[in-house]
Parts: sequence; structure tokens; C-alpha cells
Amino acid sequence: MNKQSTEYHAARALAWLLYVIAAIWLAISASWWAFSRADYGYPFWYEQMAISQHIDTYAPQHPVKRGFAQLPPEQHHRAFAQIVEAVHRRGTQLEDIHFVAPGYPVQRLLTTAEVRHLEDVRRLLAMAAWATVLVVPAWLLAALVLARRGLPGRAARITAVALLSGAAIVPLLVWGPKAVFYQLHVALFPADNQWFFYWQESLMSTLMKAPVLFAGIAVEITLLALLLLPLLYCGGLLLARRLLEKK
Repeated sequence: MNKQSTEYHAARALAWLLYVIAAIWLAISASWWAFSRADYGYPFWYEQMAISQHIDTYAPQHPVKRGFAQLPPEQHHRAFAQIVEAVHRRGTQLEDIHFVAPGYPVQRLLTTAEVRHLEDVRRLLAMAAWATVLVVPAWLLAALVLARRGLPGRAARITAVALLSGAAIVPLLVWGPKAVFYQLHVALFPADNQWFFYWQESLMSTLMKAPVLFAGIAVEITLLALLLLPLLYCGGLLLARRLLEKK
């Protein structure tokens, strides 16, 4: 194989790898968006993870806020939905989320540190949304290259998939999901802003049974993304071929 042929195959393999990574990103983004519109299925996880009992145990231990455990499940659901709305910029302000427990005055759900953390989450999600806007043309451009030049060999594709899968799975197996979850928080959030909250000191953390709820949300997002991925992979190549046919 001469140098020109080697460069040709390398460029094709690189385009395919870019295409797959872009398709994965778009599948996860679409899945994340869909579940965010449904409050991440919180009422379902509320029952499956016994979050009501968790709230009964830890909310009364909060040093300041009172009566949250006395609220019916529907108000717990609503509190979580308001946080989701605020984080995704759908009208609700984090500082305006309150609850009213029998026998107590109106109380803010979130502390200042919790609001600051959720604002960090909101900024991170906004950055991810803008990244998705940039990924779409990269996905289509890579699809056009592949539609014109063809896919790389099966061995190259299998190797690339194995490497991508290993990069995602090996850290979880070596360090465990919880350690990876915490390390991601260290890497992604400002060092001066609190992101870890004990259940006894945080109604937000108690309401979410953090990080247990996040594991369930990660599973549902992953499962839907896996269903969307073949559609994005095949659909992008089909769209690219049709665009080339029109030229």
C-alpha cells in the first residue's frame, strides 16, 4: 500500500470515527432532551426507589427547613419538576421555588449553595446545547465524506467501536460508577462552588435521593440513546447519499 492509499484510508477511517462520535452525541442529546421534557420520569423513580420513605427519614433532620416530609408525593413531584424547569430555562427561577407545609410559613426549597450549584448545572447544559448545534453540521459533513468515499473496512470499524466502548466502560469497571460520577463533578464544576450535599442538610439532595436517582436517569437516557443511534447512523448516510444524488 503506497503513501497516497494509506492517507486515503486513514482519512476515511477518521471521517467514520467522527461520524460515529457525532451520532452518539446527537443520540444522547436527543434522549436527554426528551426525558427532560418529561421531568426525567421522576414519578416513576419516586416509586421504584422509595424516595418517599427516603424523604421521611432525612427531611426532618434538616437543620432549618421544616415540614417537607409532610407534603404529599404530588408536591414532591412538583418540586422536582420546578427544579427541572429552572435548570432548563423554562420560566421557573431557582430562587422562587417554595413549599408550604402544614403549620409552617412559606419556605424556600433551595439554599444559596444549592442555587449556585444548579446554576452551574444550567450553564453546563447550555454549553452542551451549543455544542450540539456545532455537532449537527459535523455529523452531516462526515456523512457526506463517507457517502462519497465509502465506509472503512469492517476490521477498522470493529476496532474503533471496541476502543470507544472501552473508553466508556473501563473507568466504570475499574473505579465504579460512584467514583466516576464524583470525579466528573470535580472536573466539570468550579472548585469554589459546593456540589456535594448531605441528605440531612439538603432538601434538594434528599428529594433526588442523590446520586441514586441519577443512576436511574442515566440508564433511561442510555437506553433511548441506543435506540436512536441506529436511526441517526443510517439516516445520516441515507440523507448524504440523497444530497449527493441531487448534485
